[in-house]
Amino acid sequence: MKIIVNSLELNDAVGKVMKALAVKDVAPVLECIKVTAENDRLTLFATDKDLAIERTIDANVIVGGAFLVPGKIFGEYIRNIAENGSDISLEMTDENRLLVSSANSECNIGTMDVEDYPEVEDIGGGSYFAITESNLKETINNVIFSVATDDSRPMLKGVYFEAKEYTLSAVATDGYRFAMSKKVLEERVDYISATIPSRSLSELAKLLSDSDNVLKVFIENNYLMISMENTKLLTRLLAGQYIKYDNIVPREFLSTLYVNKETFERALSTASIMSRSEKNNLVVLDIEEYNMNISSTSQYGTAKENITISLTGKDVRCAYNSKYINDCLKVIDAETIKMEFAQHNSCVITIKDSDEVLYFILPIKQIV
Repeated sequence: MKIIVNSLELNDAVGKVMKALAVKDVAPVLECIKVTAENDRLTLFATDKDLAIERTIDANVIVGGAFLVPGKIFGEYIRNIAENGSDISLEMTDENRLLVSSANSECNIGTMDVEDYPEVEDIGGGSYFAITESNLKETINNVIFSVATDDSRPMLKGVYFEAKEYTLSAVATDGYRFAMSKKVLEERVDYISATIPSRSLSELAKLLSDSDNVLKVFIENNYLMISMENTKLLTRLLAGQYIKYDNIVPREFLSTLYVNKETFERALSTASIMSRSEKNNLVVLDIEEYNMNISSTSQYGTAKENITISLTGKDVRCAYNSKYINDCLKVIDAETIKMEFAQHNSCVITIKDSDEVLYFILPIKQIV
């Protein structure tokens, strides 16, 4: 087997598939990247049995074949020798070692038998929903920060996707906050639902572009598969029933305010500097008809910011984890946001005149 390939393209491909390498103590083959060369195409594949990523690039395949190479060593070496416009040669020796060489570098790496590599689920002919790359990327980024990070409720470590007719809804919660995002689908579907691990979605978001290319997201046999240009991602779904979230968000509110998103984001970030070293990143909001005072206090001192708002209903005095609000503001693409306060000061944040995103945040404590 012998291949000549562009170093930058190879480095990019290796970097993408390495995200699916096993990170815990597992069988040695799962620490490897599977490399297959045929028909002037080089395909790299890695999996930990829960997540799999495949990337295909152009190459000059002189002699075809396949091998398994330790992913971290291979990836680090390629990253260090990759140069703009240069070529890299990959050649298998008679001793089943991979000889990697460029104009100024050379090394050989032990390989493993591809026959030892696990079979991967083959899906792609079942149920799917169609959505543009940019909309899928936005959907993921709009909610993924709200997933749970502990193992006490495994289903909350994923994002719940629900496709119905022409709408895709995605929800995530860690028990303290709730996020929902809605996007239009390119084709009508009856009903599809799945809970996708946050790790897999995080890697998928990095692979997606901001284009209007239409992707088909297949969900079948407890797996999700999506094929992009030259890249394929396959992930195992979380097994179980996601929480019933329909009644989480309050429907009746005591106060409603509108505020410029950029102004609020800047003021909140500045005011919360003082409490960032504290456990709950606590900020206090004092809200009256036309003003919002944002303050935080720690052992180092106090910070305050005052901004103009428009409030209807009762004055509000409440405290939140500033990170929970900031996470929402970072992904909201709008000039004006709407904040609604229910009983006990739970807060719903949306975009003015839009249902594309919704965030529900519980207060840290009641303030007298």
